[in-house]
Amino acid sequence: MDDRQTGLGALSEADAKSLSAEEGVASLESADTLPDLSSPDFPGPVAEALYWDDATVTAIQGPVGSGKTTTVLKSRLRRATMMPKSVIDGVRHYKLTLSRETYRQLWSTTITDFLSVYPKSMGTWSGGRNGPVEFVMPFEDEHGPIIFTANFMAFGDDIVAALRGLQTTDWMLHEMDTNPKDVMPNAVARINRYPARRHFAGYPPEFQSYGQIVGDMNAPEEDNWSVRTFHNQKARETIAADLSKGLPKGTPPIRINFHRQPGYDEDGTENLQNLSPGYYEAQIALNKLNGRGDVTRRMVYNQITHIKVGDPVFEDEWNERIHVAPQELVPDPNRKLLLGLDQGFKGAALLAQFFEPFHWQIFDCVFFADKRLLARQFGRRLAERLDTPRFANLQVECGYGDMAGESGSSVADDENANWNLIVGREAGFRIRPQRIGFNRIGPRLEAVRAGLEFVQNGRPGLLICPTVRPLIAAFSARYVWAEEINARGDKIKTPDKSQPEANPMDALQYLMLSKHRANGLPPAEAGGRAAAEAAYAQFAASKGPQGLTTGYDITDPYQ
Repeated sequence: MDDRQTGLGALSEADAKSLSAEEGVASLESADTLPDLSSPDFPGPVAEALYWDDATVTAIQGPVGSGKTTTVLKSRLRRATMMPKSVIDGVRHYKLTLSRETYRQLWSTTITDFLSVYPKSMGTWSGGRNGPVEFVMPFEDEHGPIIFTANFMAFGDDIVAALRGLQTTDWMLHEMDTNPKDVMPNAVARINRYPARRHFAGYPPEFQSYGQIVGDMNAPEEDNWSVRTFHNQKARETIAADLSKGLPKGTPPIRINFHRQPGYDEDGTENLQNLSPGYYEAQIALNKLNGRGDVTRRMVYNQITHIKVGDPVFEDEWNERIHVAPQELVPDPNRKLLLGLDQGFKGAALLAQFFEPFHWQIFDCVFFADKRLLARQFGRRLAERLDTPRFANLQVECGYGDMAGESGSSVADDENANWNLIVGREAGFRIRPQRIGFNRIGPRLEAVRAGLEFVQNGRPGLLICPTVRPLIAAFSARYVWAEEINARGDKIKTPDKSQPEANPMDALQYLMLSKHRANGLPPAEAGGRAAAEAAYAQFAASKGPQGLTTGYDITDPYQ
């Protein structure tokens, strides 16, 4: 989402595919004059720091309306004027590449944002018709001529092929977090390659290296690559040090900087002077009306969060402030570990401990959303996690998994054994199929719901370590309702299993059923269907509460 306040229009997807660059730009509004570099104005101090930043890689993150995109674009003009003059023709040759995944994105936001800063009439436009667009703007300042070139390109599905042979001075990753993670490392090899090195012959090394990757973005999602790259200072320093190792002697080391503007709820919110009264309040109210608090957190408060992909299954019971620990949880050395597991090529395992009467602490999640692992591979990775210092001295009491993990149809490699057996052998403990409720979704959901609602002496029934991001994402945004048509032709709601985070959530359901006492029902044991039915019959005959009373009967599918 862009943060323009100019009200500039954008081309439709059909126009972007059919019009040339000159025709497309002619239909859009633009600025009348170039920015005045002698007395620049800034939305605030963070934006100003970005404007003057000449680090090899730099990025700015802020709420919608914070002026970050405009500031990045204005800073490109500053960098063009500060380019070393060519020793061949005395001209400062500057090229900016602006990239997005599709040309629709280029025309809908990037080119229109560019025109809010650069007058379209000051240069010539070429290309288009669903292809790259080039803008060449020659002008002069008090130090002589400058040729400012802007290339707008979409890289599509093959990033390496699209960028091969490309030479540029600077690279702007507009809406940086929406670019795939492979774009930036490939772009590093493309900057500082225009103009050719012969234009700087004789200059000291520090003046022969003049290239930058710059990006602007709203707060990204939790699992976005930009979080790992920019929000972790140690990671930035490590990446910069690795990239600097191969530089010629005398070349300045690579630096990676990050600028975060305050969100609307923080002191120092930037660009308020250029926004209409009630700008943010109106967005907050609209998002609340639409049930999109996640959008408010990202776009208004500038907070990293998960974007909802539907209506979360546990939206009424889940509260991140209550159910996520403020700091990393430390396992009790005197208690055994319990594990919940979900079988499949994208298997998941949760490492937890149980505290009477009904308190769960979830310490870790073994889950690889971007990999497909056979049962033996997953079991070995789980064993490695259990051998880490955090868990090495803890005994595993048991693991509880999907009943389907006992079936031959779930075999995840070429052995004549099931997933539960293979993973359990590799990891060194027994995995029992969770039979209570006979794998119906109703009891599984109620087991989790009961834990979310249970509180005793200020302690919640479910407390998750803040590092267990896949499970937190599932609760907040990824484990959502979907509609299905049942055998009778009725429309019913059921959890959507298409999101990868559904796997850790399933593992949690099997885990929490293992100690559940629904209105006095004894904890589930691995005695099979007959044992479960006998346990329930004994409970029904007793007619007395014996443990946690949740208000739910997880064995009753019609409740």
